Formats: sequence, C-alpha cells, structure tokens
Amino acid sequence: MKENITVKKLPKSEIEISFIIPWEEIKDTFDEVIKKFGKEIQIKGFRKGKAPKKFVEEGLDKSKIYSQVVQEIIPKYYQKAIELNNLKPIISPKITLTSAEEGKDWEVRIQICEKPKVNLVNFKEELSKFNKGAHIWVPGENQTKTEDEEKRKEEKIQAIIKWLLENIKIEISDLMLEEEVNRRLSNLIDQTQKLGLTVEQYLKSTGKTPESIKEEYRKQANDLWRLELILEEISDNENIVVNQKDIEDLIQKASSDEEKKNLQSQRYLLASILRRQKTLDFLINL
Repeated sequence: MKENITVKKLPKSEIEISFIIPWEEIKDTFDEVIKKFGKEIQIKGFRKGKAPKKFVEEGLDKSKIYSQVVQEIIPKYYQKAIELNNLKPIISPKITLTSAEEGKDWEVRIQICEKPKVNLVNFKEELSKFNKGAHIWVPGENQTKTEDEEKRKEEKIQAIIKWLLENIKIEISDLMLEEEVNRRLSNLIDQTQKLGLTVEQYLKSTGKTPESIKEEYRKQANDLWRLELILEEISDNENIVVNQKDIEDLIQKASSDEEKKNLQSQRYLLASILRRQKTLDFLINL
C-alpha cells in the first residue's frame, strides 16, 4: 500500500494525498459489500439472506454498492498516509475520486491541512506598549463600579483582539475557510427554514446576495480561525493551563442541578473556554 501513496506539501500548510487503489482490491471489497447486503435484504423467491450473489447484485443500486465500497477502502489508505508521514490534519479531509472506472485501478486525491505556523515575534513587548498607550473610556455615569469595570474589561479585550488580528502574521488555508463557510451556510439554511423562509427570501429581505453572504462568512471565518490559532499559540508558549479545579469551580456556578449535569458532559469544551479566558486575562495584564 505504501508505494501507492504520494504526499505533496503545498503553501498555507495544505497537503495533497494521492493514491491508486488496485481494481482487484475494489472488486474484493465490492463482493464483500454485496455479501453483507445479501444478509439484510429480501429477494422475491428466496428466504431472507439466502439469495444468490447474482440476484442480490441485480436487486441493488450499483451506485449504492460502490458508495459503500468507497467508505470501506479510502479511510484505510488515508489513515496509512497519516501514519506514514506523521501528518496532523486539523480539518476533515476533502476527498475526490479522480478516476473510478469498472475494471480499472481507481485514483483518489485527498486534500487536508495542518495547523498553520503562527509568528508571534516579540508580541509581549509590543502588546505591552499598546496596553499602556490605550485609553479606553466607557460612558455611563449612573453605572455601578462593578458594571463599569466589566465594560472597561470587555472593551480592552476587544481592543487587544483587534491588535492581535492586525499585528500577528498567519496564513489560513482556503480549505479551512471553505469548511467554516459551508458550516455557516448550512446553519443559515436551517435557521431560515425554521422561520418559514427560503434562503433567497432571507437574502432579499437583508439586501444581500449569495456572493456577498459568502464573502462575509469568509471574512468572519478567517478572523475566527486566526484568533483561535493565535490565542492557542500564546497559551502554549506561556504554558497557560486549565486544571480540574478550574473546571469544577465553573460547573458549581451553574444555577441548577440539571445545568451542572449538562456541563459535566462538556468538560473538554469548558477547558477550552477557560484556557481562552486565562490567555486573554494574561494579555490584558501585560
């Protein structure tokens, strides 16, 4: 299998994996899939699971069979490529069958990307200068001291985030952006359907076009990915960690037992949120 796999590293931390699957392997898997389907379907004139292979194959949609063949074979090659080349993909693979004819070897291309490099340079020194020079004022004379402090902190966080996005260099892969844009578009479709609208009606009501909404989502996705990776790099460099006590303390702040129970099942997410907050607190105090 190894000699059939080629790996090419591309700009923006993208990687292209190509491999050839011998027709003999496809045919063997095809026969195994038919055998599995044959145990589950009822063919007229035969007891369930007892129909000959020929009748099972004739009674099934061939595209459905090959779809299952693809699902069984390609992950093996993909996993082998990952292991042999010590790759660390951070998004789902984009799979393309470049050639898939009966009786011939199949050619497959998989596109992935690894975590982009983040150049923090001397960010602590520069951000410290920015913090000292930033004068953030929050209006509202009738606010309590606590409310005022919270708003000032949030304003400072937003200013720091803006500084990070403008000053820390990092290139985001088009594959990463495409995946996030598609996720947002899928959410948009779900939301408009719940409102009893089509996407076209929603866009018309907001004065947007499919192109403008995609561009808007792409910019948002770019900022989101860049900020997440920048903060993660800072967390790693500064050894900012979250311990079990941090998570437990957050869970105990929940207003009900049911909410606490739900939070217990989301400890990984809570750890991620807490680490992000600790990192932002670290940046505020530079």
